[in-house]
Parts: sequence; structure tokens; C-alpha cells
Amino acid sequence: MRVIWKDSNARTFKPVRYRKHTIKGHNGGWITDLPEDYNIYKTHYCALNAIDAALGGFGQMGSAKRKSYEIEIIGKKDNETA
Repeated sequence: MRVIWKDSNARTFKPVRYRKHTIKGHNGGWITDLPEDYNIYKTHYCALNAIDAALGGFGQMGSAKRKSYEIEIIGKKDNETA
């Protein structure tokens, strides 16, 4: 007999610090702590690019791979609960 275990915990994302801002997982996407930014980004690369767009330049992590992701928004977060 073979027992298959199913993990009931949701996938968690480790928060990332970039240019003095935090990027963390939220409902299958990524959010930033930028003021007035209520977007949910598809990948953490998109969130990094959004921070760069808001602050200008590409900072220390502006690789060609990351730049190719551009900024993809998959939804909006509720500013009351975020």
C-alpha cells in the first residue's frame, strides 16, 4: 500500500528587500510597499521593475533577464487590507 501525503499549506513567498522597499507574495502574485501602488504583479521581477519605474533607473539588479519581464499587472489589491 502506498500513502500519498498532500500538503494543506499554501505556497509562501519570502519577502524581498530592494532599494529600501519590500516586495512580498500576495494572492498568487507580488505586491510592493510603494505608496499609492495597489497593483498585484505577476512575478517578483515585474515588481522590481515597478519599483525601478517609480524611483528611476535600474538600481543594482537591472539584469537583461529581469528587464525582459517588463511590468505585468494581474490585479489590484484592496488598499484597506494590504
